Order: sequence, then structure tokens, then C-alpha cells
Amino acid sequence: MTHKLGEILSAKHILSNMLFSILCSACSFLQAQLPLTNWSVHGRILNETGKPVVKATVRFVPDPLFLPETAIRDGTAHAKTSATGAYGFCPCPECDYFVVTPELDENPLNGVSTFDLVLISKHILALQALDSPYKIIAADADKGSSVTVFDIVEIRKLILGIYSEFPNNTSWRFIDADHVFSSPNNPFASAFPEKVSVDMSAAAAYEANFVAVKVGDVNNTAITNNRPAERPLAPLSWSVAPAKAGDAITVPVTYAGADTLEAIQLGLRFDPARLQLLSTSQGGLPGYTSGNFGLGNAASGEIRSLWLPSDFSDPEQRIAPGTVLFYLTFKVLSPLAGSALPLELDEQVLSCSAWRADGQEYALTHTAESLSRDENVVSGPLRASVHPNPGSGDLHFSVESDKAARARLSLFGPYGARVLVREVDLQKGMQEFSLSEAAQLPAGVYLWKVHTKSGERVQGHWVKQ
Repeated sequence: MTHKLGEILSAKHILSNMLFSILCSACSFLQAQLPLTNWSVHGRILNETGKPVVKATVRFVPDPLFLPETAIRDGTAHAKTSATGAYGFCPCPECDYFVVTPELDENPLNGVSTFDLVLISKHILALQALDSPYKIIAADADKGSSVTVFDIVEIRKLILGIYSEFPNNTSWRFIDADHVFSSPNNPFASAFPEKVSVDMSAAAAYEANFVAVKVGDVNNTAITNNRPAERPLAPLSWSVAPAKAGDAITVPVTYAGADTLEAIQLGLRFDPARLQLLSTSQGGLPGYTSGNFGLGNAASGEIRSLWLPSDFSDPEQRIAPGTVLFYLTFKVLSPLAGSALPLELDEQVLSCSAWRADGQEYALTHTAESLSRDENVVSGPLRASVHPNPGSGDLHFSVESDKAARARLSLFGPYGARVLVREVDLQKGMQEFSLSEAAQLPAGVYLWKVHTKSGERVQGHWVKQ
């Protein structure tokens, strides 16, 4: 008897599940044909600024408290949000209780930028708090129910292409719009609902609205429906003189704009059939290290980079006009004619943007500038060069001075660590100095400098093979 009763209940559940699935499919088809007010269950999905989120999937699942597990697994309907962020659904008469859950897990970099790292850093350091619970939830990239330096690490890895998505989070989260946070400054103090349970047993209609949160985007710049706003331009410059196959060239990427900037990120693309990336190296910004680059696809011609201050109170940690952001050293695989360099900004690699301290965003653009491939920087009466370059053995300095002087020859690694130094006495005219210790250094790109106690200075790059 018990066995028979189980079979009857199971058959009833299966029929109920089939009815739910059939009617759900019909409702999904009709959704585009009827206005929103015709739907029993409906709502809108907007971000906290009121922008609609389009093409989010809204799932309608039988409530596990009232229907069997088989119905939960198989009897699921879904709808897509419209251009206004609206969705609608008509549940079957047999289904009074179900759960509404929005989902959108694509394009994780949408709205996520280096300036978000700036704002999250200031929040953690208590310099400028994120001013809404939704922004704080967006900052919780690792879904650890807190905002920490590890969230900055996770977002940084996403921007630099180390991650293709957040490993412990979705691209978007959705909060029940009716939820009131007990502590807006700490939305994790108590659980917040990311789905809504619907009871249609005593109601003809139900409205369930949600606030959309783009994970990693704490200044609401994610494109939800509208086209991105026009931004002022911030130019970068780079160029080289003609080079033949086999040459090593070092290209300074320079900020050529007029406004002082606080943060920057960019994606670059070069032709891997004509250039081979040998190294990146530090320019004029403090704290620019190998960790500021994403080179996972460098063999395919892609470079990602970002920078933000480590100390926001230090006025020196800003991007001033004329600052060399970093250097790129390439091996030339096919001849370069004129000053053309097969290197360009590419929004498909990474959104190319910069920000002032007040949050004004700039679109990066490239402006051509004639730069000599001979990197020697002449300051007054002092001139210098190194050879062979590239080289694999001793490093030789040729130094020309118009007077006798005490000077220092220095060699630095790609990111500023000094690896060799030699004190020398200059005589008037040309002199040669050899640093045999350079033969023991690992391959890479090095910055060399010659400077005197009276202030004359010259520098350039040496490629160790």
C-alpha cells in the first residue's frame, strides 16, 4: 500500500512538473508579445543610479518548500530583461510558490578599471569611504563578505589578464530592492537577499525588483544599456628611428597630455611577426614593477599595464605631463622604415583610460612624436654611450666631457634596483671605461647612467643577451 501511494505521489509530481515546464515555455514565448502590466510576476532590474540592466536572465524555480526536488531541477522557466530592465512571467495555476533569481555572468571587465582600485584603496585606508552598501558589495571581489587588500589583488589580476573571470564570484550580483540594510556602512553585517520567494496563493500579481551590482565596479561605470559617455583625450607618445632586423630597440611610452593624472591603464598591441618583446622596464613613476604588467599574451602581441599611487598623500606619485610611464624593449624581426612602429593602443586588449584625482576619466590616444633610437640624453657638456648594445660580455662606456670631473657610472635593473656602480675620474675629452662585472649579469634590459658631482647627467638602456 505504501509502495502504491509512493507511485501515485511520484506520478502527481511528474505531471505537475511537466505542466509547469510546458506553461513556462509558453510564457517565455508570449513574454515579448505582451506589455509588462499583463504579467502576474514582473519587475525591473536597475543599478543603484537607476540605469537599466539589459539581457539579464531571471529564473523562476518552484520553491523547494512546496514542490519536490524533481520539479526544482527540471521545471525552471526564465525571462530576459528588456531595454528598460523590465521582465515578466506568468506562472501556471498549479504553481503558487516559486523563487525569482536574476543572473548575469559575462564580460567581468565591464566597468572594472584601475580607478576602482584607487577608490577601494582609499576606502580600506579610511581616506574616502565608499558611500553606499552596493558599492561596498561591488568591492568584495573575492566574495569574502568584507573589503580587503585581497579584493584589490583579485581585481588587479582581472585587469592585467591573469584572470579571465573572478574565481570566487560572478560578474554581477542582484539585491532585492526592498531590502533595508541594517548597517549601510557594513552590508555584510547580516545576510542580504539575492533572490525573492513569491507566494501567489493569495495575490493576482507580484512585483519583484532588484538592484544590480557589477562586481569590481565601485563608481558605476559599467555599461548596462546606454552607450559610454564621451571622454576627454589624454595622449601618449612613442616612436623610433629606422631599425634593421636583429636590432634591439627600447621605446619610451610617454604621457604627452597637459593635465596631471592619478591613475592609468592601457592595452597595447604589437605585430609579433615584426617585433619580439624582450623586456618591460620602469620609467619615471615610482613603484612601477613587473607586477604592473600583464604579459600572458605577449607572444601574441598583447601587453596590459596599470599604475596607481601606493601613497595617495605623496604629491610626487602623480603622472605629470612629460612623464615616461615605462619602457618597452623589443628585438626587431623585420626592418622598421622611417619612424613607424607596429605598436598601438587597443581597447580589445584592455580599456585604455586615465583618471585625475577628482575622478575625471580620460580616453587614451596615441600621438606621433619623433624620438631618436639613440637614447643618450645630453645634459650640457656631458655625452656618453655604451657598447656593444646588445651585448653579452663586458660593458664599455664611451664618455666625453668638456672638463675634468669626478663621475659615477651606474647600472640598474629593469625596475630601479642598482646592480653595478663605478666611481671614475673624467678627463677633458673622450675616455673609455669597461665594466667587466656586467658579463656576469643575467640577460635582460638595464638602465645605465653617467652623472657628475656638478650635476651633468646622461642615461640610456643596455640589452644584455
